[in-house]
Amino acid sequence: MRAPRARSTVLAVLVAGAVSCKDDPTATVAITVGPELDAFSRTPAPTTLIVENVALDGTVTELSRTALPADTIGLGDKGRTEVGGFRLSATDATGKVLLKGESLFVQFGALQEAELEIFMQRTGETARLPNAPVALDTPHVGLAVARYVLATSGTSSFLYDLLLLKPAPSLGVLPRTAKSLGAFGTAALIIDDVGASTFDLSTGQSSNLAAPSGGTFAEIAGGASTEALDGGVSVVGGTRPTGSGGPSTRVFRIAADGSVAFAALATAREGACAAWVDGRGLFVYGGAGADSAAELLATGAAVGTKLPFPADPVKGCGATALDGSHVLVVGGVGSPADVGGAAQARVIDLACTTDCKPVPWTGTLPLVRAEAIALAPDVALVLGDDASGASRLFRATAAGPKEITLKVARRGARMQALPVKNTVAILGGAPEIEQYTE
Repeated sequence: MRAPRARSTVLAVLVAGAVSCKDDPTATVAITVGPELDAFSRTPAPTTLIVENVALDGTVTELSRTALPADTIGLGDKGRTEVGGFRLSATDATGKVLLKGESLFVQFGALQEAELEIFMQRTGETARLPNAPVALDTPHVGLAVARYVLATSGTSSFLYDLLLLKPAPSLGVLPRTAKSLGAFGTAALIIDDVGASTFDLSTGQSSNLAAPSGGTFAEIAGGASTEALDGGVSVVGGTRPTGSGGPSTRVFRIAADGSVAFAALATAREGACAAWVDGRGLFVYGGAGADSAAELLATGAAVGTKLPFPADPVKGCGATALDGSHVLVVGGVGSPADVGGAAQARVIDLACTTDCKPVPWTGTLPLVRAEAIALAPDVALVLGDDASGASRLFRATAAGPKEITLKVARRGARMQALPVKNTVAILGGAPEIEQYTE
C-alpha cells in the first residue's frame, strides 16, 4: 500500500489502509500535528506508534504497532460500508503515552475519495488545531451533531469541523445578537433580551421561537447553557453576570425530544454556576446572599429544591459533575472559601442531608470567572479569567491545581467538551482553537 506524499502541514508518518472491494483500492489516513511542528521530535521523543480501530459499540482493536520513525503503516482490509474511528498513540520505550489522537467515526469507503487527517498532540498540554477559524471575543460555545464546534459572538459565528479539521462554510450573520446560545441537533437557539430564534446550521435558515408559558426570554438572556447527557439543553438565567439583567429564577429547557418549557429555581440568583448531574438534574450554586448556596432542579421538576448547604454568595464560579453524587465548584469572587482573594475548589456531596459543608481541595484558583469540565471523578480542567482579565487554564485535583500554559495569550476564552473522551477545546480571544487531552 502506498502512502501519499507528506505535505508541509502533515507529519511524515502516514497511515495507509486498503478498503476491500473488487479493485482493492487504497485509502489513506494521515497524521497532522497542526502548528505544533515539534510534537514528535522534541524530547522525550516517542519510539512506537500504536494504531487502534474504535467500533461503533466502543470495542477497541489494535491494528498495528510500528517503530518510529515510519512512513507507512498497514491497517488491514476494511469493508466499504464499515463505520468506525481510528485511535493513535505514540509511546516512549517504557510504554508511556506521549502523544494521542483519535478521529470521529467515518465510513471507511469514503476514504477512497478524501484522505482523513487525524490530529495528534502531546498529552497533558494544549495544542493548536489546524486551520484556525476567525477570532471571536468572549464567545458562547456549543457542540453540534457531535462533530462541529459552534461559537457565536454578537451576530458573528463559526462552525469548526472536528472530522475534517477545518472551519465549515460561513453561517452568515445571525438573526439576532447572541446573548445566550443553545446548540441542539443541527440547530442553534439564539437568545437576546426581546426573543429567541432557531437557526438551522445546515441551511442558514432561521425562524422566531415563541416563548412557552411561564416565563420570558428576557429572564434568561445572558445565561449560560448546560448540556444534559441525553442531548437536552438548559439555559439558566441565574448564571448571567452582574449587569446582564439582574437576579433571575428562570430556566429554559430544551428536552431531548425537542420540546421546550420554562422552569424555576427556588432562589433568584445572579452570577451563579450550573452543571448537569446525570440521574439527578440541574445543579446550581452561588449567586445569592443569605440563602442556600446550592439547589437542584430535578429532571422534569417545575421548581428547584434547596440543598442543605450554607449560603455562599460567590459569583463567576464554574461547576462540573465529578460523578452522580459529587459536584466540583471552582473560582469566582465573594465566597467565604476565598483565601487571599482566590477561591479554593470545593466538592458538594449531593447525598448529604444534614449539617452539609463543601469539602475543599488543596490550593487556590485565582480566577474571578471560571468554568470547569470533569475529566475523572477526581480531576477537572478549569479555565477562567484572572483579575487582570487574562485567561488561564488549570488541571485541578484534590492534591492541588496545576497551571497549563496556553499556546496563545487570550482574554475571555471559553471551553467546550469534545466527543473524544477527555478532550476539550479552548477558544475565544484569538483565531486558533487549542485542544487539551489527557
